[in-house]
Amino acid sequence: MKTTNTIILLLMLLFSSMAFSYTNRSEQKTTDKNTQDSLKQYVGEYVLEEAGMIIDIYTKVNDTKLFLFVEGQPEYELVATGKHKFSFEVSDDYNIEFKNPENGFFKELVATQPDGTYTAIRNGELKFDDLATIDKKLTAREFSGVILVAQNDSIIFNKAYGKKNNQEMNDLNTVFDICSITKQFTAAGILKLSMQNKVSTDDKLPKYFEDVPKDKKDITIHQLLTHSSGLSDGIGGDYDVITEEKFLKKVFRSELISPVGEKFNYSNMGYSLLGLIIEKVSGMDYETFLNIEIFKPSEMKHTGYIIPDWNTSEVANGFLDGKEAKKPNEENWSENGPYLNLKANGGLLTRASDLLLWSQAIRNHTVLDEATTSKYLYPHFEFNDIYTHYGYGWGIENNNSEDKLMVHGGASDLFASDLWIYPKKGITIIVLSNTQEEYVYSIARKISNFLLIE
Repeated sequence: MKTTNTIILLLMLLFSSMAFSYTNRSEQKTTDKNTQDSLKQYVGEYVLEEAGMIIDIYTKVNDTKLFLFVEGQPEYELVATGKHKFSFEVSDDYNIEFKNPENGFFKELVATQPDGTYTAIRNGELKFDDLATIDKKLTAREFSGVILVAQNDSIIFNKAYGKKNNQEMNDLNTVFDICSITKQFTAAGILKLSMQNKVSTDDKLPKYFEDVPKDKKDITIHQLLTHSSGLSDGIGGDYDVITEEKFLKKVFRSELISPVGEKFNYSNMGYSLLGLIIEKVSGMDYETFLNIEIFKPSEMKHTGYIIPDWNTSEVANGFLDGKEAKKPNEENWSENGPYLNLKANGGLLTRASDLLLWSQAIRNHTVLDEATTSKYLYPHFEFNDIYTHYGYGWGIENNNSEDKLMVHGGASDLFASDLWIYPKKGITIIVLSNTQEEYVYSIARKISNFLLIE
């Protein structure tokens, strides 16, 4: 599915699905010598209170290079663009300016990104909002969607906000497009077939498809699952009519954007290939297979494309700039749901309560046995941009600590979704929205900040 191409930092879109690629600049800006010689004046911890986040600024390479770091993110090199002004080495769209010098150090860090400007204070007090305060702030901001928070399988917060459509308000049973969170179900489907000895993650494309070109013959299922195949993001619009034959021709004719297996390049069409593999191996339509092997065992009765036979009033309309758009299942779908530019990589519809059931099914090994679950949630590929590591359809953080986090987000032009699971803490945070607002991806972080310090 299509995503907004942004670098994830200030709103911590850890999975986002909001941003899955970045642009490397071929020519780095020249650093002014006077600025380079005085980089230490910027060094320190700056607190961005509204996001509950500490931004760490430090130097490396004999104090000649300046870096920015936020916990759970990679470090970013900052490149001087003017007096006390810097941009990210990987993107001109993200800028940092240091302001209010005092006693040889700056008191403020002002960060500008496409959606707005944020000010962080040196050595500021990091305050964590409780759930009641978060609720008040979301109401004041006119958030639209549903939030569900569970701890040790007990729901501790569950509330609906805003409009489902121009006639009805959202309720706890509203069905949302979860966008790229779909990928973890595709990955689980592949691993279910591996449990049945029908596929191996080491299998290569020619085992399942004819006429695979030479440059793609060594792509494995593992590489499709971890976005390390070298395939690009996609080949068309989410709702374009496209046959399997035409889809495969376009995929196989597309240029690889990196060597196979070497780099993380978020690829929606890679996950659509996984959906086709599920169909070829199982002999069933993609959604039918998921329904039988994943949704029904997990008691997820309100998840799918078309099988749930949605009541019209269940599914939320998306809103863009305050204007109501179509429901996702009113878009240009085939009789079996979305066409292949969206199928298996995005577009599944579900309730927040079903995603809690999914979290429980993962942790209870309802669908995947313990050994397969470990493979599912293993940090297979080090990425250091959106997530530090990517598993199979999940971003994985802090793998070897009690705060291990499984996370993925999703976004379209109309919907935003976020699913955070701390398996060792028994915490599940679900955020579903029928508006595409970047601040949505700060909600789960704020909730987790509060829960993790309790």
